[in-house]
Amino acid sequence: MRSWTRSFLMFSIFLDLLSGSHGDVFRVPPLDVTQKDLLQLLELGDDIKFDVPALYVFGDSTVDSGNNNFLPSISKANFPPFGIDFADGKPTGRFSNGRTEADFIAQVVGLPFPPPCLGLSKEEHKTLRTGVNYGSSACGILPDTGKFFVSNIIKHVHYMNKNYEVLINNSCGTCLSFDNQIDLFETTVKNLQPWFDGPESMANYLSKSLFFISIGSADVSMGYDILDNITKQKTPFPNFAQAISQKFSSKIQKLYDLGARKYLVNNIGMMGCSPVTLNSKIPMTATCDDEINKHAQIHNKLLSDLLQKLQSELSGSKFIKADVYKVFSDIFASPNSYGMTDTRDACCVAAEHGTRPCIRDLAPCNNRNEHVYFDPFHASESTNFILAKRCLKESSICTPISLVDLLRA
Repeated sequence: MRSWTRSFLMFSIFLDLLSGSHGDVFRVPPLDVTQKDLLQLLELGDDIKFDVPALYVFGDSTVDSGNNNFLPSISKANFPPFGIDFADGKPTGRFSNGRTEADFIAQVVGLPFPPPCLGLSKEEHKTLRTGVNYGSSACGILPDTGKFFVSNIIKHVHYMNKNYEVLINNSCGTCLSFDNQIDLFETTVKNLQPWFDGPESMANYLSKSLFFISIGSADVSMGYDILDNITKQKTPFPNFAQAISQKFSSKIQKLYDLGARKYLVNNIGMMGCSPVTLNSKIPMTATCDDEINKHAQIHNKLLSDLLQKLQSELSGSKFIKADVYKVFSDIFASPNSYGMTDTRDACCVAAEHGTRPCIRDLAPCNNRNEHVYFDPFHASESTNFILAKRCLKESSICTPISLVDLLRA
């Protein structure tokens, strides 16, 4: 590791000690940080060992690392300023200025960043054994979420043309639904079987691997819009959320049947406080939308109950829930404690008065690490690091045990 990187880490710790935070560092480590130095920065001890052969990632735009680049989707992050703090400052398809929560977890465990499934070569599909990312922006647990999400975006675009209409009406491939992602993982399992010495060896590999799932925001958003505009009186949101939960349960069962045993599942954050929500109000406001946050909390309660039920029913499984909602709530309540100076606005210049994605090629803000959000929908790299760190260390955030305890189990 270059000396300047180590010096940066030591200097960060020194500054925090001076400020009275007792080394509770939330500064984002350099991209090329070694596992040893990252463990030291996180105060996990550089002698800690993880027996985690692979990281498999499922979800939406919070974890998409480039799969939508290969789909006929308008929900992509393959242009600047996305990725400005990633390798060479180039966009990869991640909806942030840098790394995602999944990327930080991979670095802690000592694995490479899980590559996007759709970007793998035929040979890589057959040989890659350190994990794959199946995440896809705008996708959801429910099969039609992606189509609804993209249609909803297009309704707000003033320059909509027939080409977009054809895309939505004739293509079901605008994103990888949760069903699609698990089907792709099933193919991965089949491709890797020849590399293992029998079914027991393969089962052992899968039982030690981590399965990280971050999905549901698009489903809740779809439910909120549908119920708000069409059937709110006839179909209360809790009933809609229950349908999401039931579908999620069936897909987890399939993952389990394929060999998955260790699960990290994110709940959804404070959607009612995101820049897109605040900027969509007329007039614009700095006050969160309590109704949207209430819907997120309903979904999160059902998810928590479901994960407890699944662990009791699926022998040998271990589920932990990452409380993303609480992390965002804590940041909003005390932003200075996390090094944040802006909890309200996106760092990038966004279209339609901050209600659309980043405008291509326009430079973002300079203080990106002090913004909670990079674009109107998605967290900055700093926020992603905070999510990963708190989940790794705190059993009050990742419950019932911390992610470190799960990884060592």
